[in-house]
Amino acid sequence: MAYFCQQCGECCSVMGQVFSIVRQLDEFRFLFRNEYTGDTREVEVALPLRRLFLESKVPAHWQNPCPFLRLDNAQGLAFCTVHLTRPDICREYECWRILILDEEGRRVARVMERRYLCLEDEGLRGEWEEFHKSLDTPDDRVWDEAVIRFFRDRGLHVRV
Repeated sequence: MAYFCQQCGECCSVMGQVFSIVRQLDEFRFLFRNEYTGDTREVEVALPLRRLFLESKVPAHWQNPCPFLRLDNAQGLAFCTVHLTRPDICREYECWRILILDEEGRRVARVMERRYLCLEDEGLRGEWEEFHKSLDTPDDRVWDEAVIRFFRDRGLHVRV
C-alpha cells in the first residue's frame, strides 16, 4: 500500500531520545549520532529549509523532538530540515499503511505495521472492538479490505 506523509511531525516528536548532535561542522552541517547504536552520520540542512531552520525553534509542545524538526506556522506543516541526508531509520519509517480521516480531513485512525490500529476517535472504540473480534483471517489483503469497508461504512474517508 502507498504511504503519504501528512507532515504532522509526530514521528519526529520523540526522536531527540534517539538522535543527538555530536558537533556542528559548519553553519548547516552537523555530525549526528544514533544514541542506541552509536552510529554517526553527517547531515546537512537543505538549502530551501535553511531560513526555517535558523528562524524557527524546535517545537516546544513535544517532549523531546529531533533537533532538526521545525514547524512552519504559516503552512501548519512540520519539516525535517535534513530530509535529504536523514538517517536510514528515518528513511524507512512510515507512520501508517491505511489512514482514516473524518469529513474535515482530521485523522480518526490509522493502521500501522501489519495489523495495529491506532484509534484516535474514542467514539468508535466499542464498534471497532466488536468488529475486530470477527476479523479472523490470516490473509492480510482480506483483513485490510474488511477494515477499509468498516470505516467507509461509517462515512469516513480512507487513504491507502
